[in-house]
Amino acid sequence: MSRKVYPTRSSLTRRQFLAHQGVAVSNVAIAWLLPQKNLLARAGSSVAGSATPSASEQKRIISDVAYPLKVSSNSRHLVDSQGKPFFLLGDTPWFIQKLPLEDVRRVLEDRKAKGFNTLFLELLDDSRLPSRDAYGHVAFQPELDITQPVEAYWQYADTIMDEAAKRGFFVIMSELWYGAGKGLWMHHVTPQSARIYGGFLGRRYARFKNLMWMHCGDRNPDRNLAACARVLAEAIRAEAPHHLHTAHNAHEFASSAFFHQEPWLDVNMAYTYGASYLHMLPEYQRKDPVRPVILGETGYEDEPNAIELLPDAKKGDLWNPYRIRRNAWWAMLSGACGYCAGTRLWRWEKNWRDVLQSRSTREAPHLLRFMETIPWWRLTPDVRHELVIAGFGAWKQADYVTAALADDGSAGVAYLPDTRRITVNLAKLSGRVTVRWFDPTSGQFTAVAGSPFTNTGQEDFSPPGNNAAGNGDFVLILEVRQ
Repeated sequence: MSRKVYPTRSSLTRRQFLAHQGVAVSNVAIAWLLPQKNLLARAGSSVAGSATPSASEQKRIISDVAYPLKVSSNSRHLVDSQGKPFFLLGDTPWFIQKLPLEDVRRVLEDRKAKGFNTLFLELLDDSRLPSRDAYGHVAFQPELDITQPVEAYWQYADTIMDEAAKRGFFVIMSELWYGAGKGLWMHHVTPQSARIYGGFLGRRYARFKNLMWMHCGDRNPDRNLAACARVLAEAIRAEAPHHLHTAHNAHEFASSAFFHQEPWLDVNMAYTYGASYLHMLPEYQRKDPVRPVILGETGYEDEPNAIELLPDAKKGDLWNPYRIRRNAWWAMLSGACGYCAGTRLWRWEKNWRDVLQSRSTREAPHLLRFMETIPWWRLTPDVRHELVIAGFGAWKQADYVTAALADDGSAGVAYLPDTRRITVNLAKLSGRVTVRWFDPTSGQFTAVAGSPFTNTGQEDFSPPGNNAAGNGDFVLILEVRQ
């Protein structure tokens, strides 16, 4: 069989890249030629090159979470088993089994140090068939029969889950990537095989409490594929009832677009390359039932990813840190209870160690740090402009200001995508208001002159200039402090 090397040019999107089928040579394929014993011995060596924050910083960002997570009583966010709200901040290594264990540890340590609390991972390769790990093990034998797992492959998958769990990560796991374009694993699953495979996964991974399953994968399911996703979820739940479930459809289609009435769906995953508030708000406003919504995927740094859906971009442009950051903040103030960042890291190209330090992934944790300073779980999108009453820009445009107000009036937040003056109705707050600006690129707060203000009337606010990255976007935070 001829071996087909996949294109890796930046002009290809993640979707286009995954749409190609065939056998590809991984950048870490050389590891397949080395004895597993030697590789695993090397994996015990220290991890070099990772960022090293203080112990107190790591504890503040990835605090002790009492897994398993569950849906909150109002169905708007996730909480741990003690009822503590969990704001999800994810990164996307995806099929990390392409790396030997020492490199897996390097990636996980880096993401923990930066402040991520969640990883999007895959049990099976999403870009080629069959699925092989860094040590040359295939997932199944025969190679495309999902009812016949190969133990050596799954032992390494277990090891990666163990590594994630001991670092405190929540894992959102794809078990079977359907695939964009011509598809991938969608051609090798039936409801019957899905039931066997789902039972295997449920039994094998029931011991992990830090897990949510992500079904489908870059495709809007037809009736048969929807049935396969349903059977997989039900079979896993029968063995591991504490695990959560979501679905990853094609972009611009959230989980609920196809599975809204499915009882197995716990979390609604939004996925857009357009202005995220346009996609997020309708998902947040879905009823019967209400579900937590996360922005599971948007543009990846230095990839084009249908960027022409943005109001200020054209086909061929690349996603940069500003556009990625803007979509994250737009979504968070439009009802999202979590966000997942992305770069070219998932390709595992020769420069993947450099990609680990991409600016968008260094900036993303500032969002989590910001949310931890306020009762973010009480925020409600300011869709009627009752908090920000002027200067909020134009709907469907790149200058639109998203804002949210705590349901008890204890806090308000507004994201300004560029420099301008906005007018805030301070009477919406429940007491004397402390006002600050937050730089989403550096994580620094700046006090506003004249603060605190009485919670009467309206007040104009303008950002203090450009942020640390040289852009004009800033976050305004209004707090009632006891």
